[in-house]
Amino acid sequence: MIQVINMYKFVIHGVVQGVGFRPYIYNACKKIGLVGYVQNIGTGVEIVINDTNALLEILKNIPPLARIDRYTIEEVSGSYTNFEIKESTGSGFSEIPADLYLCKDCLRELKDPNDRRFNYFFTTCTNCGPRFTITKQTPYDRTNTTMNEFPMCSACKEEYESPTSRRYHAQTIACHNCGPRLTLTTNGENINADDATLVRKTASLLQNGEIVAIKGVGGFHLMCAAQPSAVQKLRGITKREHKPYAIMCRDIEMAEQIAHINDIERKELLSARRPIVLLKKKETSLQNVSELDTIGVILPYTALHYLLFNEYHEPLVMTSSNIPDEPITTRHEKQFVPHVLDHSRKIENPADESVIKVIQENVFFIRRSRGACPQSMLMHTESSKQILALGAELNNTFCILKDKKTVLSQYMGTTSNLGAFENYKKSIDKFLRFTNTKPDIILCDLHPQYNTSLYGRELAKKLNIPIVSVQHHKAHAYSIAAEHNIKDFIAIVCDGLGFGEDNTIWGGEIFDGNKRIGHLEPQLQLGGDSATQYPTKMLFSILRNFLDMKDARGFLANHFNDAELTILDRQRSEKFNAPLTTSCGRVLDAVSVLLGLCDMRTYDGRPAMVLEAHSTTPYELEPIIKNNILMTTPLFEYIIKNIHSDKTHLAATAQLYIARGLYTIAQNYKKPIIFGGGCAYNKIMSSFMLEHGVLMNKNIPCGDGGISFGQIAYYLANAGDDVAVRHV
Repeated sequence: MIQVINMYKFVIHGVVQGVGFRPYIYNACKKIGLVGYVQNIGTGVEIVINDTNALLEILKNIPPLARIDRYTIEEVSGSYTNFEIKESTGSGFSEIPADLYLCKDCLRELKDPNDRRFNYFFTTCTNCGPRFTITKQTPYDRTNTTMNEFPMCSACKEEYESPTSRRYHAQTIACHNCGPRLTLTTNGENINADDATLVRKTASLLQNGEIVAIKGVGGFHLMCAAQPSAVQKLRGITKREHKPYAIMCRDIEMAEQIAHINDIERKELLSARRPIVLLKKKETSLQNVSELDTIGVILPYTALHYLLFNEYHEPLVMTSSNIPDEPITTRHEKQFVPHVLDHSRKIENPADESVIKVIQENVFFIRRSRGACPQSMLMHTESSKQILALGAELNNTFCILKDKKTVLSQYMGTTSNLGAFENYKKSIDKFLRFTNTKPDIILCDLHPQYNTSLYGRELAKKLNIPIVSVQHHKAHAYSIAAEHNIKDFIAIVCDGLGFGEDNTIWGGEIFDGNKRIGHLEPQLQLGGDSATQYPTKMLFSILRNFLDMKDARGFLANHFNDAELTILDRQRSEKFNAPLTTSCGRVLDAVSVLLGLCDMRTYDGRPAMVLEAHSTTPYELEPIIKNNILMTTPLFEYIIKNIHSDKTHLAATAQLYIARGLYTIAQNYKKPIIFGGGCAYNKIMSSFMLEHGVLMNKNIPCGDGGISFGQIAYYLANAGDDVAVRHV
């Protein structure tokens, strides 16, 4: 019998639960005869071992989905004769892994008629499958997930307890005999059949042009054939008249039939997080699915997806199953189509698909959600504060700082919507529990009427802690600065809107740290928020800067009658419900109308996105700058003067004019320049910035999905300065 006196305790922090870390440590230690144990604890994983050097070597080759952020070592005493996995214990900041794709080993088993999981729709292992979306509480163990409702059969239990099995301590382990099952309801009738038959019947419905609600990892998706009649039916059901849909393709080869794919995009499509990747469409591809020059493509990431493609051999249109602005649905009774393919595993944490766009070989998160959340990111700070940042309103997220790590939530949608807002509040409560966080301070947007700001004041009062309001565009700026760990910078932020410190609407700003040093020319936004939906009002406002009423009417005759124009002109002259705005988004929207490309915002960012989609090479146009203000009226004068020129060149000219002009102002300060905000997803503007060495977000969304992270970065950078802390 071996007795060991000198032992060493490692406490390891990072992504070390639910990614095969403990089984890996167990098998590696057993293989070379080490003794001790490995155990999930509330803050990470604890390993007690008799040889530190041997363990350090083992830690150099951890599973690919694991991540070690830091660890401590201390000498302890003890007596061990073997190495074991101890039962989980403790509480604290315990990382929950993101949901993973179906690994190659499980895919092989899925296709093998001799394997006991042949054609089983919920095939997973230690290296793949759902994680975050099934987790009720930490640490990540089966008893703390929705898989706890499915007791393991003897065969699964044997695998689960066998150190040589790929499913050793795999919390999602299941099979035909003991795991979740499929159900298919069509026209209110439950189809009584085995899983394989239900998949075939679903494929048949899709083939016949029907819309089917299919339960995925993070919620239900509506899916249909990429046939014009089916897509039109889907648009009617979802009330999404123009919004582009995503396409799921069986494999890369199928995706290449409809889109151009470069090496970086290919890598993202095949990555473990399996996002939707925006790809350049081939010219005649699926105009009914996307009106833009890009199309969102995603590859299968669950066994169910692969089983569907065994029966249906064409691309499938895919969109989240929800009413516009509502959160993605997770329950059968919330579906609003007659055909529903459900399964019996509950979704604890809803999560939409992540969306990625590649510009100049740089990967940008448009939406950071399933597959990426809730992975933490280290924050360069000495602060020990625990912080809750609530974000803004559109495309929102929240963010928690604890132990120098930030945890960004999944995509929460538009929190002005009651359903999305209620889901947002519930998710905050869960994340605070997951991370065992008790906030010392709350951060919110400067806009006083956002639901998130109102809730922040309510929560701060309840917890008796201070609240800080952070200006929207400064949050954008600091999110980039924090990612690159720079302190002294010039920030260019181009966006749709944000409440400014002068009570106007900002959206095309330049900051030297916290000081606003430049911006776009202020324009009157006729009708306030209504000019966002109807950019024709914004165009009229700008045209009247240099055209008389008669000439302005000539460009808007198809949009307004004389009486309406007279009212708008009076509104402009009296500045009634016509706030000043420096918004870059409103300028791009107005250009889109002027060029006859898009005159109504039926989804977020539509006019500017259509403008980008119809752009080729720009004409030469020197930016007009006065006192660090980039004048935008001259841009419209130029377009009017050249209105009969190629509109694709004029479209590109407008976007480049703004990028060049703001960069010209920023470069005079001889500091690192950063660029962010919703307009940073624009390929013409961002390409110019990247070509000139400007820094941009990497792992945080450039748009409002990164605001909450930026609020924390702003507070940490300015906490020693004159930060406006309000005690509620």
